[in-house]
Amino acid sequence: MLTRSQSLRPAAAPGAAVAMLVALMILEERGFNPASAMLIALTAAVAAAELIPVPAIIFAFGALGLQAMGAFPSVMFSGATPYVALPLLFFFATLAWREPQRWPVPLAALAASALITVNWFADTTWINFVFGKQLAEAGTLRIAVYAFLVFASFSALNLAGWAAAAAARQAATNRQAKERAELRLESTAVALAIEQERNRIARELHDVLAHSLAVITAQAEGIRYAHRTEPESVEEAAGIIASAARTALQETRRLVQSYGSELEEPAPGAADLHALVERLKDSGMPVEIQTAGLEGLSPVENLTVYRIVQESLTNAFKHGDRSAGATVTAEREASGLRLRIRSRLVVGGTSVPASGTGRGLPGMRERATAAGGKLTTVTEGQLFEVEAILP
Repeated sequence: MLTRSQSLRPAAAPGAAVAMLVALMILEERGFNPASAMLIALTAAVAAAELIPVPAIIFAFGALGLQAMGAFPSVMFSGATPYVALPLLFFFATLAWREPQRWPVPLAALAASALITVNWFADTTWINFVFGKQLAEAGTLRIAVYAFLVFASFSALNLAGWAAAAAARQAATNRQAKERAELRLESTAVALAIEQERNRIARELHDVLAHSLAVITAQAEGIRYAHRTEPESVEEAAGIIASAARTALQETRRLVQSYGSELEEPAPGAADLHALVERLKDSGMPVEIQTAGLEGLSPVENLTVYRIVQESLTNAFKHGDRSAGATVTAEREASGLRLRIRSRLVVGGTSVPASGTGRGLPGMRERATAAGGKLTTVTEGQLFEVEAILP
């Protein structure tokens, strides 16, 4: 619809001019004779106003000037109705105005009103007919008042045409600005979505690979020392390595498939925590887990719980005292699900900073926040605790 209206816009000014010319000729029973010269000249200026606004305005002033000099029929013969074309002239000229200065059009509207006033008062027969008095006998002040009324009336008409077009231009400018802002907003939203997706993938890859590689590294180091004295344990360690690598490969494939398409495999959740715990137990870190409160979780909550527990236990496995193990508890409270993972740091070792310097702890906090909850970490001596509350 907008494209169609824009395609019809060049015909608006000529169409309005022709319609006005025909209507006034019919109403006043005019013909194409000298008395219609002013009407034809002004409607011609209207027809060209949007295509060539400056020449159209100059042409209209030329017609008014010729009437003032007597070259065109006086107002008494041409009538006052041709002047109603001037508001249309300034309307279409303002729509098409491309000059940086906007003041010439309203100034031209006032100047045209002044010239019309001169033409009216130059035709004494017409002005006496309009006011029903012999103005020649009136005082100078009264004539000035009458002249001001005529000037003000035509100024209001001409400026109304200019103001209407200025308002239409401003509305079009505002609409275009709004469309540009919406495009920028859409572009920003797309960029934000891409950045969020990148962060999500980076966080998922970190959680998947950090855990699996920690288990694989621990088992591989064990094989180095145990293959001579305990050859039977090598097969068990190799099985754990293969299981951890297979799990990492599956989750990585699931993650890659999730980019821009539907998941073919379900994301891990609370039901997979026992398998996670068993891998860590087989790698030498005992873990006690209580999952009575992990019932009825949504898919997002399921994945959030799994990743928080996975990252916490991986940190305990890498940085903590493996022999002391870890405990995982989940409790339902009025505020929501309270998840605690406790472990012990190595005596004399480097403590895990509560603020987190890598992607692990910040990633867990982001997950908890995205699920509407919060996550905190506390270090008391050798005890390290991660607590997450998910409403």
